[in-house]
Amino acid sequence: MNHDKMMNAIHEIFDPALPRLAPGDDAVTRHALDLLFNGGLGRLSSDFRVLDVGCGNGSQTLCLARELGCRVTALDNHQPYLDELQRRAQAEELSHLIQPLCADMNTLGDGEGEYDLVWAEGSAFVMGISQALRAWRTQLVPGGALGFTDLVWLQDEAPAACRDFFAGICPDMPHANAVKQTVADCGYELVDTFTLPGHAWWKNFYMHLKERLVGFQPAEDCEESRAILEMAHGEIENYRKHSDWFGYVFYLMRRAD
Repeated sequence: MNHDKMMNAIHEIFDPALPRLAPGDDAVTRHALDLLFNGGLGRLSSDFRVLDVGCGNGSQTLCLARELGCRVTALDNHQPYLDELQRRAQAEELSHLIQPLCADMNTLGDGEGEYDLVWAEGSAFVMGISQALRAWRTQLVPGGALGFTDLVWLQDEAPAACRDFFAGICPDMPHANAVKQTVADCGYELVDTFTLPGHAWWKNFYMHLKERLVGFQPAEDCEESRAILEMAHGEIENYRKHSDWFGYVFYLMRRAD
């Protein structure tokens, strides 16, 4: 399939106006922050710096700015998502805390330890967990923290229909426990983990996505658009039937030095 057409189809279906572009909600983000700070991240300083990688339309970005009261660099490679984030930030009078950055996360390269906290809700898969963790570690100050969510198997021996679906769209999907070892191998100390609850999938994500898919007609009827539509419908149906076997897990860690 054509990569550009595939990305166009994804961006068309996952419209910037959707409340969220991945599972989660403010309560989940706040809980993750609480676990990190209670796990020894320390007090906020006046120059505390946060990088939100693959921020999308910024639901979690706004929550980070609201909760931490510090400047958040919001990175995404799709300008319409950043435009929507800026609109929402203005509505909440948070624009002064959010610095949009239109860039590909793959081009970050080795950082210079600029950030105290790197955040990535639903975006690590773009690079792959190992590559992402190694790249993001260089963005952190010594002892800095990282929080990310990713889609993982929660149990072994998922039903065949569920395994077959994810083999087609996410063939390297890891088991939740395997990611813990990857975290250690990439130079971090794991602080805590938790599985996102069902309402974090349904209330702010799938419910609105389902509404958008009703009667949806892509601008271009092509193989790529049909594949993304099928994936979106299939993911919702698999979560409805098989959510005991897979889900998003929040991984919270500190850079080991």
